[in-house]
Amino acid sequence: MTDAERLMLGFVPSLRESPFKIAPERADELLAQMGGETWVLEIVDGPANFEAFPKIKEIEGTYAALLSLWAVAASVRDLWALTQTAAETNLSRVVIKPGGPGSAAIELKNAALALIRNERFSWSDAPMEPDPTADASSQGGLTNNLFLAAASFVILHECAHLALGHQEFTALMHQQEREADAWAVSWILEKVPSRTHREFRTLAICVAFIWIGLIDDVRRATSTHPPAAQRFADAFNNFGNIPTESLALEISYYVLKAFFDPTTDIPQADNAKDGFTNQLIDYTRSR
Repeated sequence: MTDAERLMLGFVPSLRESPFKIAPERADELLAQMGGETWVLEIVDGPANFEAFPKIKEIEGTYAALLSLWAVAASVRDLWALTQTAAETNLSRVVIKPGGPGSAAIELKNAALALIRNERFSWSDAPMEPDPTADASSQGGLTNNLFLAAASFVILHECAHLALGHQEFTALMHQQEREADAWAVSWILEKVPSRTHREFRTLAICVAFIWIGLIDDVRRATSTHPPAAQRFADAFNNFGNIPTESLALEISYYVLKAFFDPTTDIPQADNAKDGFTNQLIDYTRSR
């Protein structure tokens, strides 16, 4: 048994529920999309990946995909705490050094990358381990909540391939990926009941795309998938009415910077939305 399977096996029941729980106001609608019976979601060994099989209406993911996504969610929460502390102490610049504040976030990012490269990567040196039984209000539980929300977007993206009747082999693979992204974003945000829910769901979608970005850094764009940075930019256009001072976008632009452009100073933006947009443009241009 790989470390990924050992650590993520306990999440599988919650993972299967996550597409319904991320937007509970649409749970009945989602079940109707599935024809009244939930589509099969299998988690198996193998390289970090999720895939839909339209002919048999099944979705398959891997333990390596789950653990690497959990690591990204945990890293995001660590960076979130670091930036909050910086703001409270009026720091305009944060330098992450080995063993210092924020170093766990970078270690988790690197562990996610290692797992994407090799699904048998040993988790023994990672700064923390997932605990599917963690109390919901604990730090571990809050990380799990963000992870499952991000995973729900990934699964809904695969659901979109099934719902939209996409083909497994076609010259329109890139177009299908963009359509699936747009469908999943719309599904999660279109009927969101409150600003608080919108912020959390937006952050979860951003976490998912940041994880996809790490996969892209390892494997690069292929004939089946467009560049992750461009997919993220396209998805952002479907986010809808995001507040100018969105906390989700503020966190996400710090994470984009830390993950994909860590060596240069972060420019000061007038607001969170502008900062995110500028960082996303830089990310897209650099890929």
